[in-house]
Amino acid sequence: MADLPEDAVSRLEPELAFLVRRLEMNYRKRGYPMERAHYLLLGRLEDGDRSTGEIAEELGLDHSTVVRQVAAVEDLGFAERRPNPRDRRSVLVHLLPAGAASIAAMRDARQKRLGCILTGWSEDEREGFAGLLKRFNAALLEADRAESIAG
Repeated sequence: MADLPEDAVSRLEPELAFLVRRLEMNYRKRGYPMERAHYLLLGRLEDGDRSTGEIAEELGLDHSTVVRQVAAVEDLGFAERRPNPRDRRSVLVHLLPAGAASIAAMRDARQKRLGCILTGWSEDEREGFAGLLKRFNAALLEADRAESIAG
């Protein structure tokens, strides 16, 4: 196994399984203001308009899944498709004010919850965890991309 001793991998695997389960459970019971899929999709639009293909690539999703999610957030009044000024045959997804407000509410609720969970952690511990988690997520995305190419 790549550079990790077997004992670290065997300790990480059940911890990750537990983490995913707890996150799913907490998400369902918290009653957040929007669906997680919508939050992630709309979050990609905070930096500017994107094509559905770009969103799919950034989130590691199938294009048809993103098209369905875009239709759902359009129905909610959170985003809209606009003609692509560089290529009128394609469209870009644009974040609307209601979507931006919902993202802000969702982010606020999630950050407050996370702040409570991390009470007692030093700033260095929080920063270290954030850095390692970002690195893990990047490695996970890269592994998923490599597997989809090989697969």
